[in-house]
Amino acid sequence: MKVALLGSTGLVGKNVLKLLVKLDQVEHVYCPVRRVPEPAETGILDGSAGSPTEAAKIGFDCLDFEQIIGMSPTAENAELQKVRDGFAGLDAVICCLGTTIKQAGSKPAQERIDLRLPLTLAAVAKKIGVKHFLCVSAQGANSHSPFFYNRLKGMLEEGLTMMNFESLTLVRPSLLLGKHKDKRFGEELMQKLFGGHLAIIPARIRPVFAESVAAHLVASLLKPPTEHVCASDGVKGKRIIYNRVIAQAKVEDLF
Repeated sequence: MKVALLGSTGLVGKNVLKLLVKLDQVEHVYCPVRRVPEPAETGILDGSAGSPTEAAKIGFDCLDFEQIIGMSPTAENAELQKVRDGFAGLDAVICCLGTTIKQAGSKPAQERIDLRLPLTLAAVAKKIGVKHFLCVSAQGANSHSPFFYNRLKGMLEEGLTMMNFESLTLVRPSLLLGKHKDKRFGEELMQKLFGGHLAIIPARIRPVFAESVAAHLVASLLKPPTEHVCASDGVKGKRIIYNRVIAQAKVEDLF
């Protein structure tokens, strides 16, 4: 199996990458990035987390994403051609792209990263013939939401659904627990307030660990929802993994 991982240096992406390289079924992971990370940053090459064999499965490709946002998948562009070449022959694309308005600097900038870039890359994947697209969305994703972030994620889900991938997996986590590169007040506050007592929070809104989100993505990769019919809109091949499922499932039971 050959897979592309978008957002491989982020909190969820790093955890997805660690799982993918350990799978016998996965022979190559294509990772387009703004900057190729140092080996220690991936957590793959340190003695506790991986081996050179696992690292050899990863193909990082440095791209200028700003050049391709909003472009047609067939447009003549050197950076877009890199993506087309990287996506050729893939079985699936996993998208863990995302940021905060604080990190992006403005709503338009966040929209470019959370909505327009994923849709641009998904369109390339569809054109190339990728059958399964998997994406981290958000709890409360709704294109009509009064909240900007949830509205972005809702529009992203709608755009991906309209592309008619053979299989589409959408994961909707609540607040993510884990060590972010940037400080996120809400997520840090929840960790400090509840610590090891997360079970007292209803599963529907309970913060979840990035490792759990990653595990659900990889589990769906191994078992695509090709014949599944989404309960919310009747779309065949579409699976939505809700926060309550992530919060209640045991990672070891997913594989």
